[in-house]
Amino acid sequence: MTRKTSLYFLGFLFSLAFFIQCSQEKTEAVKSEISWIENMDQALVSAEDLGKPLMIDFTATWCPPCKKMEDSTFSNLDVIKKSLNFVTVRIDVDKQGDVANKYQSNAGKYGGIGIPNILFLNSDGEEILHPIGFKGPEEFLAIMDSALTLANQ
Repeated sequence: MTRKTSLYFLGFLFSLAFFIQCSQEKTEAVKSEISWIENMDQALVSAEDLGKPLMIDFTATWCPPCKKMEDSTFSNLDVIKKSLNFVTVRIDVDKQGDVANKYQSNAGKYGGIGIPNILFLNSDGEEILHPIGFKGPEEFLAIMDSALTLANQ
């Protein structure tokens, strides 16, 4: 190989390595957040088809404990990883009040039990757990484990 050909080949290898590294970082970024579904009907069908329980986050943009839960709990890598065992649904109580009311999960200002609250349903749509209020990552992981155990009984 000539020196010029060697340099082109070396440049190609560096470009390929850079492309692979960028692809891996993009893949890791995709795995760094929970993939929320916002349509309850779609989520119920998915849960039944996949045989997975549902984890439904009832929240609102104006809710400080909801924001805190998003920033600390739902961004925790262990919580994100465990969330893959669920069909994950996010319901904004202001935009989908009818859904929140149906599951007795509306905000206190709308006569509900308060937010944040997470409703866990089995794949048949039956309630298995309903923790209310802010939960830190460690506490929430234990709740998720309990929900998985109850869903598999």
